[in-house]
Amino acid sequence: MLKRIFITFMFAIISPPLFAWDAVKSGKILDMHVTGGGNYDLRVVLQGRPKLCGNNNDWAYINESDANYQSYLSVLLSAKVADRTVELYATRESSSGKGYCKIGYMILK
Repeated sequence: MLKRIFITFMFAIISPPLFAWDAVKSGKILDMHVTGGGNYDLRVVLQGRPKLCGNNNDWAYINESDANYQSYLSVLLSAKVADRTVELYATRESSSGKGYCKIGYMILK
């Protein structure tokens, strides 16, 4: 019994980033939309258009004003051109009332 509690506790300590995201999706990039003025500046749609963040939205975004925007943009453009898979980690924003997915972490595979 004590061993089970210890294992559960250790798993909870080691894995918090897995529970911090509303969406974790992998795929190749289907579309990229670029807007401006804080209007969900760079939007990414994965092939197959998976629904993200537990709603009907099939795109995730990052704004130019966000930290590391240029790095995200470079990696996403490279992934699109090279037809590589990306894994997007996103959180559901609440300011719009529509629950759009904001990219917070990404892996190029």
